[in-house]
Order: sequence, then C-alpha cells, then structure tokens
Amino acid sequence: MLEPIFRPTRHGDLAATYAVRASTRDNPIPETRLLEQGITPETVWSGYMRGDYIGWVSEVGGEVIGFCTGDAATGEVLVLALLPEHERKGIGARLLALVIKGMRAKGSPRLWLAASSDPRVRAHGFYRAKGWVPTGEILENGDEILAFKAEEGWES
Repeated sequence: MLEPIFRPTRHGDLAATYAVRASTRDNPIPETRLLEQGITPETVWSGYMRGDYIGWVSEVGGEVIGFCTGDAATGEVLVLALLPEHERKGIGARLLALVIKGMRAKGSPRLWLAASSDPRVRAHGFYRAKGWVPTGEILENGDEILAFKAEEGWES
C-alpha cells in the first residue's frame, strides 16, 4: 500500500476537499449545504489568497484522502476531514498538527474549534486526546468550543 503524502492545499484540491467533507463518517456535509452557507470554492480560495487560511491535504496515489484548514486570522481550525477508510492511521492527527504549526507561525490568537459535545462522536475524544479542552461555550447547533492547551512542542 502506498504511504500518504502531506502537502499544502492547492487551488486544484478544492473539489476533492468538498468530496472528502461529504464522505466523512461522523459529520458529513454535502457540497450543496456548504454552498448554501456561503462556503464556496471562491470564498475558500480568497482566504488562502489573503494569507489567512492555512491548509494541508494528505493524498495517496494522487487522490486527496483528507485535509485540514485553519483561519490564522481568528485562530479557528475550520475543518479536519478524512475518508473513513483512512481513519486510525495518524493521518488526521498529522494534518491537524501541520495546521496548528502554520497558525502558530502566523501568530494566531487563541487556537480553537467547534466540535460535537456528544461523547459518542469520535471527534469528542480525538480532540481531547490531542490537547483541546472545553471552554464552556456552546453553539446553537450544540457543538462546543474547544481551545488548544497542548504544550508548545506538540507535533502529533
């Protein structure tokens, strides 16, 4: 089996990232819903062009299998998504670490993300195991805000 490679997100990856996002196991979001929310390829790419977005993809054999994007201007990890057949191999953790490193290099304020507050959802335990802690803030949809509290040298 081919080993995954990790590289910064490119404009040509956007269609593949939408497909991955729609195919995740726990919280798939179809492209139509993202577009309704104003998350279009144009708005996403403009974040990269402004220098606000930090993004990494993982690919195997030329196919994007996962990605992570953060907004360095706000400190928010916007999305971490992986195709189900590539879970539990350390790929998501590595993508997240690369985005965190990039956001820190840009001087991001507090690093944070929104994730399910339901302990049955895998993201609940995943983020906590990687150094994210609840802030007590809850969004309208029930997601909770987690802040990154891991030590400075954390990489995976």
